[in-house]
This record gives sequence, C-alpha cells and structure tokens, in this order.
Amino acid sequence: MYDAQKLKISVALCTYNGGRFIEAQMNSILKQSRPPDEVIVCDDGSTDNTVDIVRSIAVKHPGKVWVYKNQINLGCVKNFGQAIQLATGDIIFLSDQDDVWFYDKIKSMSAPFIEDHRIGLVYSDAVITDKSLKPTGETLFGRRKNLGISSVRSACQLIKGVGINGCTMAFRSSLKDIILPIYKGWGHDHWIVFIAHAVTGIRPVGKSLIFYRRHGNNCGIDPTLEDEWLTRWKNVLQSSGTPVYTGDRQRWETMCRRLGEIADQLDTEMVNQIRLREFLVECRRRLEFALHRERLKKARRIKRWGPLLWSLFKGDYHRHLRGVKSFLKDVLIK
Repeated sequence: MYDAQKLKISVALCTYNGGRFIEAQMNSILKQSRPPDEVIVCDDGSTDNTVDIVRSIAVKHPGKVWVYKNQINLGCVKNFGQAIQLATGDIIFLSDQDDVWFYDKIKSMSAPFIEDHRIGLVYSDAVITDKSLKPTGETLFGRRKNLGISSVRSACQLIKGVGINGCTMAFRSSLKDIILPIYKGWGHDHWIVFIAHAVTGIRPVGKSLIFYRRHGNNCGIDPTLEDEWLTRWKNVLQSSGTPVYTGDRQRWETMCRRLGEIADQLDTEMVNQIRLREFLVECRRRLEFALHRERLKKARRIKRWGPLLWSLFKGDYHRHLRGVKSFLKDVLIK
C-alpha cells in the first residue's frame, strides 16, 4: 500500500472572474479524502467577487490557502506559470476555477508517484458537463477514443495538438526547472505535458476524477470538444493568417531549443534519454514543416498547390496536423 501522506501536495489554481463557480471548486479541493497541504490561488485581476469568495474561504483554512491577486492581467498561461512557481509541494496539481473534483482525486493520482519514482506526470479522465454541471454522457477519454485517439498520448498526437487537459494533471515539482518559463505561444498544459512526456514517465489514471465544466467561456479551446460546425470554422479562419503561421514556426523553434537544452544539460535518472531523442526528432520534423508552410503561405494560391500537394502525398499533413482538412485550409484560405 502506498502512503499519500509522504508527499507534500500543492494545488495551483488560477482564477479570473470566476465568481459563479469558484466556491464549489474550492470546497471540492479542500474536502478531499486526502486534503492538499497548500492551495495557491493566483487571480488575474478579476472584476467580480472571485477574490472576496476565495479570501473568505482562506480565512477558514489558515496556513493552507494562499491568495495572490495580480495588479495587471497576465493572461492564462503566465498566470499558471506564476502559480506553479509559487507552489512548494512535491506534487503539483493544476486546477481551473470552474470544475469540481471528485472526493478521491488527490489520493488516486498520488498513488502512481509513490509506486514508481520514474513517473513524472499523472493525468485522469473527466466527466464532461454543461455549465450547470449536468453530465453530457461523455468523458474526455471516451470522446477522444471515438476520434481514434488513445488515452496514452504519443509524440505525434501531442504534436498534432492533442494534449492533456491541465485540470486533469499532476506532476512532480522536480520538473519545474525545465517547464518554466512557459513560452507564450503555447497553452500551459500542452507545453507542460509535451516536455514532461519527452523526459519522464507519464501515466493515465483510467477513471474520471473531476466534473469538467464546459460553459462557452473556458480558458482553453479544445478542438476535440467543439461540437458546433460554425465554431470549428471560426477557429479555422482565425488561425489562417500569415502571422499565425509565423507563430507556429516560432513555437516549434522554441520547443526544439528547450528540448535541446534539456538533452545537453540534464543527465538525471528522471530523464529518459531515448524518449527525449525521439521527441527531438519529431519536433525537428514539425519545425521543418512549419517553415515550409510559412514560406508557401506568402505565395499566391496557384503556386501553393504543387508543393503542398506533395506534402500531403508524403504524409506530412496526416503526421503533423489534421490531414486533408489542414491541407485545404493551407491552399484555399488566403
């Protein structure tokens, strides 16, 4: 049997105008079967009653809930980076403001860390709900399984953008030095899981441990969860301009550089050198493809067809993006 008390547990929770949801979420965290040792709440300049609610809860839990209110809005990614930096536990759980945790989440997700020192990050399934916390009948793992995505992510899946939701993950604090700072072009959870998966063991917990609330104003956009065709096409159009392609290239330049630094500087038991080299190879391929797409995006449509069709034939679009859909976006949208 494992002993979850051997680990100091931190929860890094970020808020922004979440007054409608934050009390239920805070209560679900603090009333865990294995309570956290500290809850770091970083508020990104809320203009509603979010901070007042959190502070009223903190008074009831002295020395456990720490509240930080940003003087300027940092944005979701930087705010999570700040919360992670402030966390002092052995294991750091990420939390959104609008979900509700199941009673045994911390206990269930702490077990793999104690059972295997090679495990650096753990993530769970989640019950998808509407804004009223009414289950939709689907889970995150189930939804992605229907799309042909396994619960155990591969490098190719992560490169395509199929990450692991931050609200379902926990990781060892020993990873902080290599995941921070988080590059602004990345979602905090995608960045964290990509680097963690490249260097250490990752383990899914095969059961739902939170209610994952979808209310239309969630911090992150998950293309695998968007049902409305209009929403999906709006996202496509918003990600079609030349600056977006430049940003994509910069993202992969940054990831290649970070993984290269890790490969050169770290030689610890936690780092899986074989997997790290595999991820570096995939990242460099993805960067080459990003450079190719950025160059061709500046060309007239008629001149894009040949080179991009060859990329489709070689399998680049299916390996790195969303296949024919991504190809058509590149050749048809200005």
